[in-house]
Amino acid sequence: MTERRVIIIGAGIFGLSLAVALRQRDYAVTVFDRHAYDQSQYDPDAEDVQAASVDHNKIFRASYGTKIHYQRLALESRHAWMTADQQERAEDALFVTSGMLRVQPDDQLGALEKETLANLQRDGLRHTQFVKGDAQDRERAQQTGWAHKLLDVPIPSSNASYEAVLDSLAGLVRCNAACAATYRRAVEIGVDFVLGPHQGAIDSLVTVESTQGGKPKATGVRTADERIHNAHLVVVAAGSFSTQILPALSYHLESSAGSLATFRIDRSQTELWEKYSPEHFPVVTWKSQPRDARGRDTGSVYVLPRTPEGLVKIGYRGIKFTHFVPAPEDAFRQDGQWSVPLPVDESRILPDEAVQAIRQFVSIFLPEFADVPFHWTKLCWYTDSLDNSFVIDYCPDYAEQSVFVCTGGSGHGAKFLPVLGENGEQSTSYMRPFWRWRSDQPRRNGLQEGPGGPRNLSERK
Repeated sequence: MTERRVIIIGAGIFGLSLAVALRQRDYAVTVFDRHAYDQSQYDPDAEDVQAASVDHNKIFRASYGTKIHYQRLALESRHAWMTADQQERAEDALFVTSGMLRVQPDDQLGALEKETLANLQRDGLRHTQFVKGDAQDRERAQQTGWAHKLLDVPIPSSNASYEAVLDSLAGLVRCNAACAATYRRAVEIGVDFVLGPHQGAIDSLVTVESTQGGKPKATGVRTADERIHNAHLVVVAAGSFSTQILPALSYHLESSAGSLATFRIDRSQTELWEKYSPEHFPVVTWKSQPRDARGRDTGSVYVLPRTPEGLVKIGYRGIKFTHFVPAPEDAFRQDGQWSVPLPVDESRILPDEAVQAIRQFVSIFLPEFADVPFHWTKLCWYTDSLDNSFVIDYCPDYAEQSVFVCTGGSGHGAKFLPVLGENGEQSTSYMRPFWRWRSDQPRRNGLQEGPGGPRNLSERK
């Protein structure tokens, strides 16, 4: 029997995870990407790299409020990370159990935090959480070795300190190293890769007429070097560039940017090197403002412990910036436009609001860096979906289930790398109903705003 051939467009978190899962089920899998990751090994500092997957680190959390399905998936993924890391040296671990301190806007627990704690309690995991304002929790933290990460941060111009919850299940994933490791594993089990700006870049899908309802059937892809590659199934897993390859996705997805800034600690700065190490410093997230009346996050800032190279990364997602340009006629358009990533060179400067939010955060939580210039800054282009959930399903615009999509990370997909592919390719997975093609749902999560909104960077040029 001839192997069923699958082409995956995109060698990031989603594409790699799905490639491994499909190959393990005996599909013949070829992954295309315009970046030569076989040469760069997913180095975040490589020239022209823009994929959100190619980052030094990402937050791992299982705290999802009322979204129990994502909490469950995150815990499955955590087990997979821990199992894989048992075979590695500690310094090579891909999942770092630094814990995460969820700092509240003030000295009270927020509604989302209470929901998260209630769900963890129901699943028998309340003992993994330490509420700073709870004396019993503080005592447990002392007994279990977590007390040094239950930071007491004074509220400026106040006699109180911020309420916070230390989550011992959380931590960080060394994202680029995880991508490189998954790439090597994929090669070992027989996944083929076509990488580079000519042979790996997709020009278009190749289609033929189908007898099923007059819809086209995808039979492969055409690359920038004008070659045609045939397949039984084409998968679009290209992150923030997915809509440009498959405009049919544009109702579901929008490119939006989070803001990143780093400081660099030299090993000779021994006090800072130790203080901000994963052993001594947790991931810290801060809701600098409560959610607005519609439940939208307007002020989240976070920091991760330093990397082995000494980078301390701060991120701001309170405003997810867009970049609207004229859209093709076959795309979902708002005033004739859609949001796509800025070019790499233009993504190295942060908007003023982001700089101000990060600097405010630094002055409170990282006081040693209050007057230190950033090492680098950049906009990280994510793929926001209409409801913050992924889109993993067949595209109904193509006949005979010939196009599958696996994208829409919405800023929280990286943690699921070990389990994303297997849950994505199995139609019986408990997650698939949440990931279905859902053009029947309203556009929310900021996607309803359009080019006239205040987040649009095109209006600032």
